[in-house]
Amino acid sequence: MSASAISEEMCTNKDAYHRDGFAVMRGVFSVREINELGALLDPLFCNFEHKLSRKIRDVGALEGMQPGSQQPEIDRATLLEPGLFESAVFRKVQGIASDVLNHKARYVFDHAICKMPHTETNTVWHQDRGYMKANTTLDTVNFWIPLQDVTPENGTLNYVPGSHEGEFLDHHGDSTLHPHVLTAEVEPENVCSPSLEAGDICFHHPLTIHSAGPNRTDRSRLAWSVHFGSYGRLEYLKPANLLNMIRKGLPQL
Repeated sequence: MSASAISEEMCTNKDAYHRDGFAVMRGVFSVREINELGALLDPLFCNFEHKLSRKIRDVGALEGMQPGSQQPEIDRATLLEPGLFESAVFRKVQGIASDVLNHKARYVFDHAICKMPHTETNTVWHQDRGYMKANTTLDTVNFWIPLQDVTPENGTLNYVPGSHEGEFLDHHGDSTLHPHVLTAEVEPENVCSPSLEAGDICFHHPLTIHSAGPNRTDRSRLAWSVHFGSYGRLEYLKPANLLNMIRKGLPQL
């Protein structure tokens, strides 16, 4: 998609983002750009069982399952492959984020998730802010970039439209889930599950309630998520959050 076409489409997508808490953009990346991203991400999942750490895990490999066989995830894949910052995909989504935020967007966080073929692992309902410390607010725009076509059959994202306008939900662990996974009590009546082609993207607000189903197909479902905000990696220490920390530390009078 050309720069002028992206700019024109953004007018509509910014409205959708602010109204629904998420938006979809079609045909953002070329086949070459998606292949470039895949060449950077795919090697990170090789020999996965030997790379496990606090930030590298398989949230579906429970009860003795082999890590890497279900839903391997890598927090901050950019630490393992800095070339991701130089990719055409990163540059384009940073530009889109700047448009959405109305100022220069800076990198906050990224993670890569691969749902392996025929896994029943769900990405449970949550808000991205649920993984932050209490009283930490986020003014980020969070991108989800699939590297192949995605549908409900292989685990596209499910969104609850308008949920970003609601309250921050209590997030907690569950004995049936991996220790890293947090979820919120959600019983949505209205769910949108957009099907995307490789080259399309979703982006959403950190309070938007979302999930993803299992991958019941014969092919892996790989997606890269990148978050942008005004303060970059210091987003968690922006003035509003520092003030909350100070208030929390003050004695009650």
